[in-house]
Amino acid sequence: MKKLIIASLAAATSAALSAAVPEISGVTMSQGISRLVTITYTLADAPAVITLDVQTNVTGDVWASIGGGAVWNATGDVWKKVETGSRTITWRPDHSWPDHKIADGGARAVVTAWALDNTPDYMAVDITAAAQPNTQTYYPAADFVPGGVTNADYKTSVLLMRKIMAKDVTWTMGSTGVETQRTAAYEATHRVTLTNNYYIGVYEVTQSQWYEIAGYNNSNFTVERSMRPVEWVCYNELRLYGNSNAAATADQIATFSWPKEPSSASFLGKLKARTGICFDLPSEAQWEFAARAGNGSGYWGDGTEIKNTDTDTNLGKLGRYTKNGGGTALTDTLAPSAGGTDIVGSHKPNAWGIYDMHGNVWEWCLDWYQDNIATAKDASDKLYGGRVNIDSSNPANYLSGASASGASRVARGGSWFGVAGNCRPANRYNRTPTTRVASIGIRVVCTAGLR
Repeated sequence: MKKLIIASLAAATSAALSAAVPEISGVTMSQGISRLVTITYTLADAPAVITLDVQTNVTGDVWASIGGGAVWNATGDVWKKVETGSRTITWRPDHSWPDHKIADGGARAVVTAWALDNTPDYMAVDITAAAQPNTQTYYPAADFVPGGVTNADYKTSVLLMRKIMAKDVTWTMGSTGVETQRTAAYEATHRVTLTNNYYIGVYEVTQSQWYEIAGYNNSNFTVERSMRPVEWVCYNELRLYGNSNAAATADQIATFSWPKEPSSASFLGKLKARTGICFDLPSEAQWEFAARAGNGSGYWGDGTEIKNTDTDTNLGKLGRYTKNGGGTALTDTLAPSAGGTDIVGSHKPNAWGIYDMHGNVWEWCLDWYQDNIATAKDASDKLYGGRVNIDSSNPANYLSGASASGASRVARGGSWFGVAGNCRPANRYNRTPTTRVASIGIRVVCTAGLR
């Protein structure tokens, strides 16, 4: 690769009007004899998450990215929160973009500053015992994610999160008559406007990830278990207490029920202690919005049609269910190839890059269950779902939920055990908070500062 003559571009994202906007200036890029590329820049006005792209001059004033897969291994003041001041990034193109040559002056670095309340599309959170709180990394698109989103690390030792742009988007929750397998009273349509953007897990929490945090694993499926979803977990151990089959006490319910933070003894409490991030379960509205990925009633999350039959080949491309290998057997020696749950990410993602929203395991949601969710709206007729804003600093945006209490909690998404109709995005399931079965697991959400 020829020496890179400095050709650079600085960029910054917008932030809330009340907050300082981070600004990038003085971007330089040079390459030494060792092929090490050094990029320098100055960040002013506010801390920011910094990302990098490298572009080549295609023709005239047209520049094109060399692709995230070529630059994700850049190190230094990049892919993370960076304080203001003069900063440096280093990159070895011969390690990730070998055998390419460009003309002198034919490349430029694009350094982007993302305001801390509007961070990039992907967030990776180390959950190993060696992890340090608040050291998550960020990437602007799927091809920038180190090793690609299907990297096994994101199914074992790292939580990979996808940003969902939901703030002030009005959409229709529930199903219509085009879904003939629906139960109308349980899936009544109503307009919803969520009040916050949020991150949601690209994958269901796996048994490896659960064990990293909880220190135990009671899952039923023990063969090839590392990257299979955790199951046999009850709602209460997620928020109210640790490894116990007991009913929650009145004190636990009063102290740790949403909108209060989970108990430090619970899985979510331990996850916060390890990472510094307030993770939680999604509300029904958050879950369904992410599952639909912009598609309405009558469609799966990738935009293909729901066939309204117990066997649906369109669903079979998106997730494990009883008709494409899930089966109906319940045994602790069942490998994925023989039935039961599947390794997460074994099927296609939905249109927003989220895997297994349909099938594999049901996913606990935050809400208390009630049948007719069309009545569970506030006076403005705009908000729904036990929690529509997971920013605990703004309680005015909260709702108490479909009900402030109840006998059962909601689960969504269907499982390996169910037919296609059970896996529809509008379908709703409920179980008592102490229920442990091999068909219910979890997926986590957080804001991590998003507005």
